[in-house]
Amino acid sequence: MKNIQFKIAILLSVFMGFFLSSCEKNDTLNDNVFIGEMAPQVYWEIGSSTVNAGSDVPFFVQYYTSGKDPIDHLEVWYSVKEEQSKTVSCPWTQTFTFQLTSTTSDDKRISQKISEYPHSESYWNDSLHAYSFNATFPTSTTLSSISWIKPVTFDSSKMINYFGKGFMQHFKDSLYTKMKALDFQKMYSGLNLVENFKVYLDSTFNENSGSYDYHFPKDSQGNEVIPAEIRDIYQTIPFADLIYNASNNNYDVEFSRNYQLNALIKAVDRKGTAGLSTKSIIMLN
Repeated sequence: MKNIQFKIAILLSVFMGFFLSSCEKNDTLNDNVFIGEMAPQVYWEIGSSTVNAGSDVPFFVQYYTSGKDPIDHLEVWYSVKEEQSKTVSCPWTQTFTFQLTSTTSDDKRISQKISEYPHSESYWNDSLHAYSFNATFPTSTTLSSISWIKPVTFDSSKMINYFGKGFMQHFKDSLYTKMKALDFQKMYSGLNLVENFKVYLDSTFNENSGSYDYHFPKDSQGNEVIPAEIRDIYQTIPFADLIYNASNNNYDVEFSRNYQLNALIKAVDRKGTAGLSTKSIIMLN
């Protein structure tokens, strides 16, 4: 019996030692826990998701705080994203489709404060159990969208401004390397550059179709060689003529640039702790 009591006493001693050790560890953990500041709660609704650049954006906001520091003011912040789309086509090709296209989306401006609104106790709304008010924030006229789509009049200055100084020559050179006899024939005939294009061609009877295939003269290796006269004429063709669509009486060029605002509102207390709303997207025209 004494032996059993002795074993129980030993077990109790070990347990108490472990319990005290555990308490000491928890006390140490609690000593290192830091409780963060309670941020204000804020919610807003944008009056319109699309506005003209330079116009004000209307909004409604409601907010409150459970923290010990009262709310001091609110701030609207937004970043700007730029989206561009470019397409240029040559309608004169027959054996292939030639089109250069690019689409980009870039962060034009990082998020920055746009406007500030002082808090007032008069904004309290009993039915909402929160403060609320209606206001607006500004946008910039420099963020107006641009659209130049299949114009009926070609503008070289816009072409350079939107596509870059070397683009037109790059387009012309790239197109030339892909063109075949039938492509040159369609282009030169359509632009009234030659009276009888067939004088530059040879023909080969196609037994499958039972007709003749027309092509440029071939060298000793059997490769078609573009005649010097055809090459020289191509060099004189203005870029605008290469993209002119005679069927639609316009030019096959498209450029658009649009701006998007990623906006949010902050409720800031007197200690500087801020509560953030969800982001809203506003498209600018």
